[in-house]
Amino acid sequence: MKTKDLHAMSLTDLEKQLKSSRQELFNLRFQMATGQLENHRQIRHVRRTLAQILTEMIEKQFQAQSQPAAPEPAPEPVAAAKPARRRKKEEGA
Repeated sequence: MKTKDLHAMSLTDLEKQLKSSRQELFNLRFQMATGQLENHRQIRHVRRTLAQILTEMIEKQFQAQSQPAAPEPAPEPVAAAKPARRRKKEEGA
């Protein structure tokens, strides 16, 4: 699945796609365990798709949380005061 396709999907569509990809990964692992899997690269492809879907979901959730809040002006940087120097201990005291 292309990332452009994922960007166009809504959050509910992404959740459906996530569920189907997880089911597909389960089936592929089951086929591998029983020796019926012909192309082992399919597992890598499905895992990558899962990661892309999860990343897109997290980005959409983050955007939804950050949009309602009005942007606050950045605080002006304050120069930090230098720490006081330590006095050397006097010998013989």
